Amino acid sequence: MSDDEGASNNELLLAACREDNLGLLDEVLSSEPDSFSINHTDGLGNSALHYAAKYASTDCLEILLYFDGIDINIKNRLEWETPLHKAVAYEDPETALTMTRLLVEAGASTTALNKQKQTPADKAPSDTHGEVKEYLETVRIGSNYDARDIPADDDDDSDGVASDED
Repeated sequence: MSDDEGASNNELLLAACREDNLGLLDEVLSSEPDSFSINHTDGLGNSALHYAAKYASTDCLEILLYFDGIDINIKNRLEWETPLHKAVAYEDPETALTMTRLLVEAGASTTALNKQKQTPADKAPSDTHGEVKEYLETVRIGSNYDARDIPADDDDDSDGVASDED
């Protein structure tokens, strides 16, 4: 590519998510599908999701999570961190919680380990991000249970309330 061609769609994708620029993101996502890769990474292995989470580009994050083929659990090369690792560590606890919920609801792994063997919950600052840690703990505990492990109501009156009688 020559210097007069400008940035590639992959570079524009990362820039849009770094700057929370919905217009630019829409332009890239509306272009020819083979002109960009939704999972493109920069030299350090950061994807558009990494940038959206790191810079709290929540609008871009929401749009990316609905894009077919997006790798929600992609790890970067330097720290081996997923976008969820970046989201939980964002400086504003409310924004961190919003991004964390979006990513987890889209299927982000809460148990992925980075290079330091830290889960996303380990990356959330303890002194300010208590709600983020609590949410991740609730998700972790919930994922250890299967609906088949919960006994069904076996009484005969079918009112949906468990019977205390044997």
